[in-house]
Amino acid sequence: MNVRSALQSNSPPFGGFYPSANATEKMMDKDRIKGAAEQVKGSVKEAAGKVTGDSKTEAEGKADKAAGKAQNAVGGIKDAAKGK
Repeated sequence: MNVRSALQSNSPPFGGFYPSANATEKMMDKDRIKGAAEQVKGSVKEAAGKVTGDSKTEAEGKADKAAGKAQNAVGGIKDAAKGK
Protein backbone atom coordinates (compact mmCIF):
# COMPACT_ATOMS: atom_id res chain seq x y z
CA MET A 1 0.00 0.00 0.00
CA ASN A 2 1.45 3.35 -0.95
CA VAL A 3 1.12 6.54 1.03
CA ARG A 4 -1.61 8.02 -1.12
CA SER A 5 -3.87 4.98 -0.89
CA ALA A 6 -3.23 4.70 2.86
CA LEU A 7 -4.32 8.30 3.36
CA GLN A 8 -7.42 7.83 1.23
CA SER A 9 -8.58 4.60 2.85
CA ASN A 10 -10.90 4.53 5.83
CA SER A 11 -9.01 1.74 7.56
CA PRO A 12 -6.63 2.47 10.42
CA PRO A 13 -2.92 2.64 9.60
CA PHE A 14 -0.50 -0.26 9.98
CA GLY A 15 -3.18 -2.84 10.66
CA GLY A 16 -4.17 -1.06 13.88
CA PHE A 17 -7.66 -0.47 15.11
CA TYR A 18 -9.84 2.42 16.08
CA PRO A 19 -11.09 2.14 19.66
CA SER A 20 -14.76 1.38 19.92
CA ALA A 21 -17.16 3.38 22.01
CA ASN A 22 -17.03 0.62 24.64
CA ALA A 23 -13.24 0.82 24.88
CA THR A 24 -13.32 4.55 25.52
CA GLU A 25 -16.15 4.22 28.04
CA LYS A 26 -14.13 1.77 30.12
CA MET A 27 -11.21 4.15 30.58
CA MET A 28 -10.76 5.62 34.03
CA ASP A 29 -11.18 9.30 34.57
CA LYS A 30 -7.94 11.25 34.14
CA ASP A 31 -8.28 12.60 37.68
CA ARG A 32 -8.07 9.07 39.07
CA ILE A 33 -4.90 8.37 37.09
CA LYS A 34 -3.29 11.67 38.08
CA GLY A 35 -4.35 11.16 41.69
CA ALA A 36 -2.78 7.70 41.82
CA ALA A 37 0.44 9.10 40.35
CA GLU A 38 0.45 11.89 42.92
CA GLN A 39 0.01 9.35 45.72
CA VAL A 40 2.99 7.36 44.49
CA LYS A 41 5.07 10.52 44.21
CA GLY A 42 4.08 11.46 47.75
CA SER A 43 4.96 8.02 49.09
CA VAL A 44 8.40 8.17 47.49
CA LYS A 45 8.99 11.68 48.77
CA GLU A 46 7.84 10.76 52.27
CA ALA A 47 10.12 7.71 52.34
CA ALA A 48 13.05 9.79 51.08
CA GLY A 49 12.39 12.32 53.83
CA LYS A 50 12.35 9.58 56.47
CA VAL A 51 15.57 8.02 55.19
CA THR A 52 17.44 11.31 55.03
CA GLY A 53 15.93 12.69 58.23
CA ASP A 54 14.50 15.67 56.32
CA SER A 55 11.22 16.46 58.04
CA LYS A 56 10.29 19.08 55.40
CA THR A 57 10.52 16.55 52.55
CA GLU A 58 8.62 14.01 54.62
CA ALA A 59 5.84 16.54 55.27
CA GLU A 60 5.72 17.46 51.57
CA GLY A 61 5.36 13.77 50.75
CA LYS A 62 2.44 13.41 53.16
CA ALA A 63 0.80 16.48 51.62
CA ASP A 64 1.30 15.10 48.09
CA LYS A 65 -0.27 11.80 49.14
CA ALA A 66 -3.29 13.61 50.62
CA ALA A 67 -3.70 15.70 47.46
CA GLY A 68 -3.48 12.54 45.36
CA LYS A 69 -6.14 10.83 47.45
CA ALA A 70 -8.44 13.83 47.01
CA GLN A 71 -7.88 13.94 43.26
CA ASN A 72 -8.48 10.20 43.02
CA ALA A 73 -11.74 10.63 44.94
CA VAL A 74 -12.86 13.36 42.51
CA GLY A 75 -12.15 10.99 39.63
CA GLY A 76 -14.14 8.26 41.35
CA ILE A 77 -17.10 10.58 41.68
CA LYS A 78 -16.84 11.47 37.98
CA ASP A 79 -16.70 7.77 37.08
CA ALA A 80 -19.76 7.08 39.23
CA ALA A 81 -21.62 9.94 37.59
CA LYS A 82 -20.81 8.45 34.18
CA GLY A 83 -22.11 5.09 35.38
CA LYS A 84 -18.83 3.16 35.31
